[in-house]
Amino acid sequence: MHPLAHEHLKKVVEAKKLVGRDETCEYYPCHIPDHDCTWCFCPFYPCEDEETGGGWVKRKDGSLIWGCSGCDWIHRADVAEAIMVEFIACGIENVEDIESKSEIVKKIFLIVKERYPPSLEP
Repeated sequence: MHPLAHEHLKKVVEAKKLVGRDETCEYYPCHIPDHDCTWCFCPFYPCEDEETGGGWVKRKDGSLIWGCSGCDWIHRADVAEAIMVEFIACGIENVEDIESKSEIVKKIFLIVKERYPPSLEP
């Protein structure tokens, strides 16, 4: 996990609080206006699910990396809250749990995605 992702997710998961819009962030808005910044760094990365708006991006060397720039799903307030509720219910209490309980985290992704489907409207 990238160090910036680790630090952000550590704060969010341990505080068990939604961030909402963070207009003080120098990158706000990074995806869409009025988005929820709770999961600025996605706990599901790389989800590899193109229905979210993410997709594979070719690097200069020809290798592929998962890109999230087209994903706004996790930045919806309803989705951000649902993820937090599921994390708490499933015992995801710290950032280390995101990696050590990866199968549970994957199930949370699927549960929340089914309950709050991504919209891929242009």
